Amino acid sequence: MARSMTLIEDADAYTAEWDDELDIPVFTWDEYTAGETFRETARKWEAVMEERDAEKYIVNTESVTAHEDADKRWLAETWVPDLVDLGVRYGAGVYADSAIASMEMEEVEESMSAVHPDYEFRVFASDEEAKSWLDDQ
Repeated sequence: MARSMTLIEDADAYTAEWDDELDIPVFTWDEYTAGETFRETARKWEAVMEERDAEKYIVNTESVTAHEDADKRWLAETWVPDLVDLGVRYGAGVYADSAIASMEMEEVEESMSAVHPDYEFRVFASDEEAKSWLDDQ
């Protein structure tokens, strides 16, 4: 089923869109980033969620096999608590079709879901699976 998407921003490293049907942001990594660039992008996405009062979001990492350990720690220790403070309760990740990406995202799922009892992050093999799960939340 096709969904109506509105483009928010199309940058070199990522695309930010709004799913008009589910009323959620969908952020897609188009290329690998790390360190300060990774964190600046995540903060931009956080601002989108705050401006639009989003409680749920999707991050599609199909173009990226793995993230730096320091960036994963920053997501769990800093970014997710900030999202919870904004009222975000659910996040979904979509990973590339590879064993490495699958293992990577399962690790991210575990660490991010453990951050706060009012926040859950799950990973999926496709945007449609992620959207279906978020639609049920």
